[in-house]
Amino acid sequence: MKPLSFLAVIASLTLPGLLRAQVRETPVTIALVEGGNPQGYIQNSNDQGVLFATAPGGAGQMLTYDKIRGEGLDKLIRFEERAEVLGTPRAFFAAGSYNEAAEAFGKVARDYAIILGGPQNFASEALFYQIESLKRAGQYAAMAPLLNSPAAATIKTKLSPAYAKSSEFHQLWSIFGQGDFAGLKTALEVYQEPQTGNAKLLSSPNFKKLPPNELSQIAFLRAKVYDSEGAKDKALEDYYRCFTLAYGNDVLLSKLAMGAAMLIQKEDPRIAQENKAALNQMQSIAYLYSRRFGKESMPAEFQAFAVKPVLPKVEQKAPAVQKPADGAKPAEGAKPAEGADGKAKGGTPAPAPAAPAAPAAPAEAKAK
Repeated sequence: MKPLSFLAVIASLTLPGLLRAQVRETPVTIALVEGGNPQGYIQNSNDQGVLFATAPGGAGQMLTYDKIRGEGLDKLIRFEERAEVLGTPRAFFAAGSYNEAAEAFGKVARDYAIILGGPQNFASEALFYQIESLKRAGQYAAMAPLLNSPAAATIKTKLSPAYAKSSEFHQLWSIFGQGDFAGLKTALEVYQEPQTGNAKLLSSPNFKKLPPNELSQIAFLRAKVYDSEGAKDKALEDYYRCFTLAYGNDVLLSKLAMGAAMLIQKEDPRIAQENKAALNQMQSIAYLYSRRFGKESMPAEFQAFAVKPVLPKVEQKAPAVQKPADGAKPAEGAKPAEGADGKAKGGTPAPAPAAPAAPAAPAEAKAK
């Protein structure tokens, strides 16, 4: 299937497009504060409540959220078609077919726009995963039109806080996708510790304490900023930080960071000069990449470096024997130092040792 085109993404989630939903009503079961658990159909929704009909195609009545059981976003509204309509896009997503997943999730978000105003609705969830799929497919430029659409506001207002947090990172990726490195640099500053005191000596600011999955994304994006500025050493440092954090839990991001790091290292003129230190560094990351993702998945220009580097062996030297200081008693079992036989070399005889004291009498002898 062809990648979702940029123009198709723009057209998919504009407000007029969303209002032309394909689905006019969707079956639900609602738990009321008073009146049981009626089954019916949602025909529309907003911040105040849902338009609810008890029969398909019937006249709907406004049912405000205060009449539905549950607190906050956790209203007891069961969307009967959720699992069915999200099944295909979720399968694409799980298989790593992110272009197909983005298109399928986008269709759900458009078709079921009538429920976007409802709490924990699956249309907003589909929109979130459409954007996430675009990110994983590398279609960063296509993210901004979706994130800036009126429908995207429901990701933060109608879904749990975890979606809102992830949506913040979507914004950063969309800035990157637009090639706005100055804007990205400014946006990343809120995630960095201020450089004061001893921190001024660091080559780049430390990051604030963040979960590994968030910190790995921040490190990758800051590396891209440094890379755009020509600060290759700083970029390498953040790429290494990124794939170290993402190595076990975000295969795609780890792979991107390792590829970007290898690209910088291969451009190092010391590689052409066969400098051992530079070659060892390049071979180390290329070998790790090949073991983790397979050598065949590497760009051809890096495959020759995917060998285990031969590191220089460190010789183990025997510990030096320390001579006792003048007048010090040799350790038990140690060979006596020259001149310890009673005659100091080149001097007067050493004094004889004092006679040992007589052993104390046993207690029984004293008692007799």
